[in-house]
Amino acid sequence: MMRWLLALFISFHTWASTSDSVAFFYGQHQPLAEMTFYPGVVVQPDHISAEELKWLNERGIKTYAYLSVGESDAKDAKGLKVNASWQSQIMDQTSTRWKNHLNTRAKELKARGFYGLFLDTLDSYQLLPQDQQPVQRQALLAAVQSLSEQFQHHLILNRGFELLPWLKGQAERVVAEGLLSHFNPEDNSYKGTSQADQQWLSAQLNTAKALGFAVQVIDYAPFAKRAAMAQQIAKAGFAPWVTDGHLLTWGSSELTPVPRRVIVPFDSTLKPLINTQVHQRLSTLIEYLGYLPDYIDISKEPLPPADKALFAGVVVWAESAAFYRPELVSWLEKVQGKLPELLLGEIPQSPALLAGLGLNLQSLSPKGPFSQTEMASWLKGETALSLKNLEPYSATLAEGAEALISIKAGNGEPVLQGARTDKGAVVLSPWLIDALPLEENRWLINPVALLQKGLGLPPIPAPDVTTESGRRLFTLHIDGDAFPSRARFPGQPFAGEVMEKQIIEHYQLPITVSVIQGEVGPTGMYPKQSPQLEAIARDIFTKPYVEIASHTYSHPFFWSQIAGREKLTEQDTEYGFHLNIPGYNKIDLTKEIDGSIDYINERLAPKDKKVVMMLWSGDAAPGPVALAHARKMGVLNVNGGNTVMTRDNPSLSEIWPIGRPEGDLLYQVYAPIMNENVYTDLWHGPYFGFRRVRETFDITGHPYRLKPFGLYFHFYSATNPAGLQALRDDIGYVLSRPNTPAHLSHYARMAKDFYFSALARDAKGDWLLSSKYLRTLRLPKALGYAQLDASQGLAGATEDGRYLHVVNGDARFALAASASPRKPYLVSANVLLKSWQLPGKVAFKAWQKADLILANAEGCRFVSDQGPSYGGQQKDRLTEFSLPEGDFAGHLACGTQQ
Repeated sequence: MMRWLLALFISFHTWASTSDSVAFFYGQHQPLAEMTFYPGVVVQPDHISAEELKWLNERGIKTYAYLSVGESDAKDAKGLKVNASWQSQIMDQTSTRWKNHLNTRAKELKARGFYGLFLDTLDSYQLLPQDQQPVQRQALLAAVQSLSEQFQHHLILNRGFELLPWLKGQAERVVAEGLLSHFNPEDNSYKGTSQADQQWLSAQLNTAKALGFAVQVIDYAPFAKRAAMAQQIAKAGFAPWVTDGHLLTWGSSELTPVPRRVIVPFDSTLKPLINTQVHQRLSTLIEYLGYLPDYIDISKEPLPPADKALFAGVVVWAESAAFYRPELVSWLEKVQGKLPELLLGEIPQSPALLAGLGLNLQSLSPKGPFSQTEMASWLKGETALSLKNLEPYSATLAEGAEALISIKAGNGEPVLQGARTDKGAVVLSPWLIDALPLEENRWLINPVALLQKGLGLPPIPAPDVTTESGRRLFTLHIDGDAFPSRARFPGQPFAGEVMEKQIIEHYQLPITVSVIQGEVGPTGMYPKQSPQLEAIARDIFTKPYVEIASHTYSHPFFWSQIAGREKLTEQDTEYGFHLNIPGYNKIDLTKEIDGSIDYINERLAPKDKKVVMMLWSGDAAPGPVALAHARKMGVLNVNGGNTVMTRDNPSLSEIWPIGRPEGDLLYQVYAPIMNENVYTDLWHGPYFGFRRVRETFDITGHPYRLKPFGLYFHFYSATNPAGLQALRDDIGYVLSRPNTPAHLSHYARMAKDFYFSALARDAKGDWLLSSKYLRTLRLPKALGYAQLDASQGLAGATEDGRYLHVVNGDARFALAASASPRKPYLVSANVLLKSWQLPGKVAFKAWQKADLILANAEGCRFVSDQGPSYGGQQKDRLTEFSLPEGDFAGHLACGTQQ
């Protein structure tokens, strides 16, 4: 019997699956991304937040709320009988009080935004004496019909087979448990059902089908048996959902989930997530491999169950012994062997846990001097550790484990520092990051190999935000700082004027431009110059390739302090907490965010454009309150992170992840690469230092493409000829290489959606991607090649087969050891695809002259809906097409289609 649930039904991708299954999930951590593969999901009502419900609604997802019609668990409930199985009251359907309760509850759920109701306990009246049942049945029917009217017949019924003839047209769906198996809660076992029970339930479900209801079976099985059981149910003609007996893990239908989440515990009482090593150093590589760091603040929330359908592993990077709370150690011991574990840094006092990962910890500390004797060849990092003054843990190898790092003590005895088993791996402190002078760091081990071979993350098609249409994405954005500054050019023009003429208008690339209200507005720092400054800003914002952003009201310098992560006094700062705006002495987030956006929209933006982004200022580390303000205003947010690498410090440890969660579905998206400030010694010079961003582009592009071409700068780059020339050189550098220009908001949407994308496999083994904004999948070589001719949602792949071009966020494809597509497909382009159907509609946006390279397209032509057509130039097996910049809508005509 299903109790106290909330049903959530989502719009079904037209291509994604023939499944009509409803998913059931009672856990606390809502897997929203995985939910998007299904027409519905049932969750516990107390486990979904208003923002999660809003997210589902914004995805066009129908939401059905649970309502128990026949029983109550309330302490003060007085029914006709107790249901001994659940210790709940079977309620009197003729009771005015109960009728009022149902109507009140239904109104509350409708007010919250639910689309319909999932009605449970419809059979409970059958537990009453026989002579009471007719009147109860009639009253129950009246209650269901009343609820149906309130929700326009959007009801889901749990069983209630005797009622169905009278409820035809009053509800949409019927679900029932236990066709092939059932769960025994007394001993947590799974039992098969009898042939007679299967025949009876099949007959009932087929009768429901004949009455016009959609029907579904929910069965229970251990993880390893779910997919096969789901297929068996589907062959019987019913939509399947197979999960665990408590419905706390993600189940299977015709689709089997691909676990992408990696549990990453942190403790905000010791260190906020943004300051942790695991976030700053390792999450980038977890994301590169296509996985999601699922951060759990162990000081505030429980750790989830070991759900193999959702979670690919656990990473714990402990920076102090205090990190290992007893509940964390207990949880790690419990899930060991169920999920792969990677323990880094400090280690817990749990001999059993450590032995499972290959270490037997010794009580006596080893004595030096030490010498390294062995490190697995695949684990070697960017530098070697100096063993001078080393105070290592002392450990020996556990039985059946493989040594990863071993040093020799002064007495010649080996001392283990890292090991792995089939349950995961452990690497002890300090064998992770070597902190060098001048704030430089190096990996002592290979973090990518450690995740792949130590944690055991298998290769998967990786959602990728660095690339679009096969070429590295190119974004430009300007922080508003120094817009009013005088530039060192004849006549001393404002920096805003110089930037407009020399960069914005000259290149006409998609660019995100922000201003600081307190710098350009009439009540700010320069009221006399404000009319001129506002006029310049208005002119910039009219450009069709410019999107508008706010850089706040007063440019707060210390968002971490605003968020409560650190405490500063005026003496701790060189220049206060914000710009020195007359009469503004205390930071007001409403004024900084909401007010600055309203100011730009009302005074500076043209009528057909609005602010679309908030670009964070100062340390660019906003907390949840600031992020919530931006979300309330309907804008995306970017900036922060600290990705900056040069040939002097070419370490993967300096590359930040895509973004950071701040709870309640709030995300900060980090700037892909840092701005000219950090390349010019905080704008103290050399002013041409921003040229070195090209070194960062190279290092973040090979051997792993970790970031797009992201040019991020301030208006003060236009105040100095050297700074302006460096900016020109950087733009020229990118334009001389394959790239796809796009607005920063385009990147930000993809970046956030990275955390809400999901993978699955169908019964044939095909891969499915569910997303909204992601446009690229990166395919590891180990997986082979996508079979493009039979794929859906893919426009093509790069010539090496590694980058797959996703058209509208969703894709379905098979993989094989080789690729031999016969139909035309896109190899690469500098355009943003809107549609790619062959035969059918092709549409895209080109911010520059469009350059498209196709395979198998000899003799083909792009034919515009406006009339013109464009042939291509053949280059070996590829055909290159050149089309005007702008929006293209038409089709690709090949052979007889012409």
